[in-house]
Amino acid sequence: MSFEKQREELAAHCKKLLGDGAVSTVVGFGESGVLGMCSPYIFSESVGADTLSWNNRCVPNLSGYLPGRQGKTAIAAKPCDARAVAGLVKENQLKREDVHIIGLACGGMVNENGAPLLACLDCKTNFPPIYDTLIDDPDVVKKSREDGARQPADTSPERFADEMKKCILCYSCRQACYGCYCTTCFMDRGEPNWQPATPDTGAKMLYHLGRAMHLAGRCVECGACENACASGVDIRYLISEVTGFVEDEYGYRAGMDPETEPAMLTYTAGDREVGFLGGDAHVK
Repeated sequence: MSFEKQREELAAHCKKLLGDGAVSTVVGFGESGVLGMCSPYIFSESVGADTLSWNNRCVPNLSGYLPGRQGKTAIAAKPCDARAVAGLVKENQLKREDVHIIGLACGGMVNENGAPLLACLDCKTNFPPIYDTLIDDPDVVKKSREDGARQPADTSPERFADEMKKCILCYSCRQACYGCYCTTCFMDRGEPNWQPATPDTGAKMLYHLGRAMHLAGRCVECGACENACASGVDIRYLISEVTGFVEDEYGYRAGMDPETEPAMLTYTAGDREVGFLGGDAHVK
């Protein structure tokens, strides 16, 4: 099987869903011509399926286009998109019955030069853990838990400071992130209607550290933040460290099991408090 065969199966399935009235809208990928990257493509007529795209440049996470839509919507979902949908359902941003997930086996996306995206190299999940319909690809080998294992990152203050020098505080990472769905971001509350031409380092640090904490246990590791950054800021490592901490300490990965409560929404008396007390200081 190939991307093209998957695309043909995807198009045929979307036509059937729309023709049968099972869904009113489809959210998928279409050609955009910008560095060869596909863009979000939303259509409600069966003929729209003829121009659907599916290839290794379907980079954006489409889940953010689901909240607020009227009627049942189908989504062409990479594994990270499907995980994000599960997260949005768990956080009451979507109703599961309003979404038809067309899961796509995914061997990973590439950049404009054909090199694998860093998030895809680190990815542990190349088959969607949740779906209504699965479009498989026998050439995609299912990863084990050991594949894409998290490697120790350089989390030194010096590295963080170097990344902050690149940031222009444009908020592209926020806009691309499925988990940043707040109507008003914490960074925008109480801010004046003007901003300095060059944001200060403190504001940039506050934003990135705050956003990393807000995504603790919620990030699906799709890499949308770094893919959207025009300044080449590598901030995904910071969020990955927080995500890895939640997985290591609480055994939870966002969007893998729609029935499991997110780690940050639950509490038991036996929970470790390493993030606050430096260890099991509460255990006598």
